[in-house]
Amino acid sequence: MLRAPAVATARAHALASTPCRRTFTCSTGPGPRRRESITVPVTRSATVEVPVPSLPRPPARGRRPGAIGAGAALACGLVAVTGVAAVSAPADTRHGGYDGPGPRFSSAATFEVDGEVAEIVAATPDERTLLYTDSATGTVGVVDIRREDDPRQVASIEVGGSPTSVVVTRDGRRALVAVDTTEDLTAPDGHLAVVDLRLRTVVASVDLGGQPDSVALTKNGRTAAVAIENQRDETVVVDGVEGGIPQLPAGFLAVVDLEGPPSRWTVDRVDLTGLPGATFAADPEPEFVDVNSRGEAAVTLQENNAVAIVDLRKRRVVRSFSAGTVSRTDADVVDDGEVAFDDPLTAPREPDAVQWTDDGNLVTADEGDLAAEPSGGRGWTVFSPRGHVLFSTGAGAEVPLAEAGFYPDDRSDDKGAEFEGVEVADFRRAGDVLFVGAERGDAVLVYRFAKERRPVLTQVLAVGDAPEGLLALERRGLLVVSNEDDGTLSLFALRR
Repeated sequence: MLRAPAVATARAHALASTPCRRTFTCSTGPGPRRRESITVPVTRSATVEVPVPSLPRPPARGRRPGAIGAGAALACGLVAVTGVAAVSAPADTRHGGYDGPGPRFSSAATFEVDGEVAEIVAATPDERTLLYTDSATGTVGVVDIRREDDPRQVASIEVGGSPTSVVVTRDGRRALVAVDTTEDLTAPDGHLAVVDLRLRTVVASVDLGGQPDSVALTKNGRTAAVAIENQRDETVVVDGVEGGIPQLPAGFLAVVDLEGPPSRWTVDRVDLTGLPGATFAADPEPEFVDVNSRGEAAVTLQENNAVAIVDLRKRRVVRSFSAGTVSRTDADVVDDGEVAFDDPLTAPREPDAVQWTDDGNLVTADEGDLAAEPSGGRGWTVFSPRGHVLFSTGAGAEVPLAEAGFYPDDRSDDKGAEFEGVEVADFRRAGDVLFVGAERGDAVLVYRFAKERRPVLTQVLAVGDAPEGLLALERRGLLVVSNEDDGTLSLFALRR
């Protein structure tokens, strides 16, 4: 995916007197360095006020009079809007840009993988080995993380096409890799590559009958669910929209029975067309799939701004719903060098990743996709399984990014920070934790998630370029982030 440099490396200080707005010239990165003027509010106490709707107010921290906090300086400033809560900069910006109460993670390692990219990441059941997809080289990489502070590349396995997702079977013997072999988007094609992890080679291939995007396993390990996207050609004009839909053939959910040796595995199709709530019901384009303990698959239909729930045992859709729209007056939709959350925005959420929660709800990363720009959900949402919104971030996701220095203003007129990945985890020492990745912000938000209707933001973690995959290793207290554009893995350890 094309990337634009994120505002990241500015430091600025200003004398504070009466409430006013100050303009700073800030350096931006990564990539070629340029200068950018950003306007920020400054008050006598030098507290930068930012909107954090529905989030508990963190305890105040001291500031040196006459200076903007480190987080605000890194962000090149913020503009206050109505309904704001004071947000303080962290004491330790190396490990995150926000200092709320709750679980805290420290950087353990940043590992540059062999090959070119690291998109989706999985782990063996013993949590000692990582696998990541590299679509640029057509391989799945294998990394030893027995020492999380010293990862070691041990293999790169060719899978016969472009890998899009990977999971590891419950016994740890095999990896299942969704592989795209499409040459013509009007004739999508792909397979499930079966990798023997002891031999580190592909030992079988299962035809999926379409172009796969995401794969997930049932908790008992007997079934795999694969989102067959059959993605659209973004150069084709449909009803006056470049890259518009419908563009057939339609995608579907492939359900793979994993009983016995791979030669006996069977594949069933679950039709996802014609679903209530879908914007373009003839062309669902399933994007991401996650499976709960009841064997129900949640499937995002991103371009359709919808979610489908599939009973994998019965091989049928049991319900679907629209992800709805966000309607706000505290967005930044103008690429003007000024990070100012004071613009109106009404846009479909168009969710990418989805995860089931311990309470049986759904969390979606509302990246945005097909809608006319400026658009994008620009946050994340908790839905009930029937589609009721239980929590929505509003500005409470992008504003902390900006306060920590990770908001990409040059994406404001597009889809903002593009929240793409989510991961829900239950750590023995920290309880329920939610991670949300901002693809364009190069950061991960960390939340205490014990109360799903009232999450508490605790940290903003700096990661590599374009975080795509998020994986929690619960027994070891680790978070792994695969960063697509710079080909790195970011490892974080829960502080003891």
